[in-house]
Order: sequence, then C-alpha cells, then structure tokens
Amino acid sequence: MVTIKDVAAKAGVNPSTVSRVLKNNTSISQKTKERVRKAMQELGYVPNAAAQMLASGLTYNIGLVFPPLVTPDRLSEPFFMRILTTITNEARANDFTVSIAMGESMGEVEEQVKLMHRQKRVDGFIILYSDANDPVRRYLLANNIPFVVVGAPEGFENDITYVNNDNQLMGKTAVTHLYEKGHKKILFVTDDKTSEVAMERYFGYVRGTTKLGIRSHEALLFDRNDPQVLEELIETIHKENPTALIVIGDIVAIRLMQFLSFYNLSVPDDISIITFNNSIYSKLIHPYLTTFDVNISSLGQTSLRHLLEKIKTPAEVHRESVIVPFIFKERESVRNLTKFSQIK
Repeated sequence: MVTIKDVAAKAGVNPSTVSRVLKNNTSISQKTKERVRKAMQELGYVPNAAAQMLASGLTYNIGLVFPPLVTPDRLSEPFFMRILTTITNEARANDFTVSIAMGESMGEVEEQVKLMHRQKRVDGFIILYSDANDPVRRYLLANNIPFVVVGAPEGFENDITYVNNDNQLMGKTAVTHLYEKGHKKILFVTDDKTSEVAMERYFGYVRGTTKLGIRSHEALLFDRNDPQVLEELIETIHKENPTALIVIGDIVAIRLMQFLSFYNLSVPDDISIITFNNSIYSKLIHPYLTTFDVNISSLGQTSLRHLLEKIKTPAEVHRESVIVPFIFKERESVRNLTKFSQIK
C-alpha cells in the first residue's frame, strides 16, 4: 500500500507537506501542490478517508436538498436530474460525495436535513429551491451550517449566497421577442403560481408588456389532473384569443400543446409558445420549442464551488448573489406574424 511517506519521497518534500496538500492548505504553493498531486497519481495513492475526516473534522460529503415532491412528476423534471449530475461530478472532482434530502412535504424535507446534520453526515447543503418561508433555510442559518441556495434571493439577501438566473429578464426577453414577431396578445401559463421561479418570470412578463404598452393578464394555471383548472384555462384562451403563450417550462409546454390539440389549436399555426430550461424535451417532438437555456451546468458547478469555499474557510465571510447568464434558443414554436401581415 502506498503511503504518504512514499508520495513525499517521490515528490521530494516532507510528509507534512503532503498532509497539508491533502487539506488544500493555502500555505503550500500551487507549484508544490501540483508536484505532490502528480506523485500521488503516478503512485496510485488513495488518501485514507477515515484519517482525513479525523484530521480535518470534515465528512467530505454535502447534502443536496430537493423541493417537496408536491407532484408525482417533480422528481422526473430534467432540471433536477441535470443539476444533480453536475453537482455530483463536480463534488467527485473535489473528493466529495453527495447525499440527497427529500420528502413529500416541507416538514419531511426539514426533518431529513436536521437528521443529516445531527448525525454529522454532511459538511454543508445546496438547496435547490427558493422559498421566503423555508424552514430548512432558517434552521441552517440558526445553526451556522454552510449552505448555498440555487434560486432567487428571497429573504436574508445579505446573509446567504444565492446562485441564480435573471428570471425576470428572461420573462421580459420572451415578451420582447414575441412582440418583435408581431404578437400583441400574450398570456403567461404556469403549473405552480406559488414558486419563486414562476413569480419572477411572471413579473418579467408584466414588465415586458408594460414597457411595450400591451395588455398583460393574470398568470394562468395549468394542472392536467384538475378538470376545473383545465376548463378555466381553455375558457380564458378562447375569450382572450392570444396569439402566443409564455410557459413556465418545457415539460409543461409539451403537455399544454397536447391539451390545446384537443381543441384544434396547433403550435405555432394557431398559437405560439416560448418556454424555459432547454431540456431534452424541447427537441423531442415537432415543433421544436423556442426556449431559454438556463445553463444548468454552470448553476451546479458555481453553487458547489461556493459551498466548498464556505466549508473549507469557515472563518471567512462568504455572501454573494451570483447571476448565471442564460442563452435564448430560437426554434420552431413561435410564428412570425410580421411576415404574415406583409404577405396580406
């Protein structure tokens, strides 16, 4: 078995230097760190996890907190699967592992987080949602536990690190794009009116319509399991006769397209759609969805890097609001009405 002494001999340093490199000690130069790590790799050295935990006081494990599973489909959302994969890969590259906290209610999620902390199974948490009344966030703050929120700054803005997209700007950009394509009657559709992401994107929609001098409408709810909600939705669409819809996410957009087809409304011929997240579903069926790529890889990598900074240097103050840029993907689901009017 390769030991620290073997690594030290190959790298030409003292065993204590190797130990400090394993702890990523800032007193060691980058050049020396690289030489020691190269020696580790060449010798096939694997650090003793138990010894590392004893020496550093760390578990080298982080907790990933999912929002409550209020709908059966939430776990299958591409966003959560992609960010889980990104964070897990980034954690592995930093010799950390990932544990998941989830539950069907906020109370269950909170109990999972408390249990993981009491049993000293994690060094910190990444919360994959934003809620002004989140008991998990309050618990972590009260107990001085390192954590980062992937989502909108909603309460305690000066005390917490948030990693997010500019969802209001995305909503506003969606309105502007549709307006430039000749659309004046635009509605906003979501499957959850209470989520911070939905509210931020809706506010952007209102800002966009107000600036352009066109009428906005209260956010419409789409719930495929509630016949009354579906009836109210189609009644509003028939009454308002919109030319375009801004829809909260790709999966909702596809299900909405299927729903509209029952009423002989096709996309984009009868009604255009812009959506968000650029998941694999956005190009699953035709028309391909015009959507916003929220750069999930960057959201995951950035959130983990900031959490590791908090964990490894707890004495330093780490409070930031990080905005990850988005990319607009123009595809087939938006009809250009200006071309149509020019032909007429």
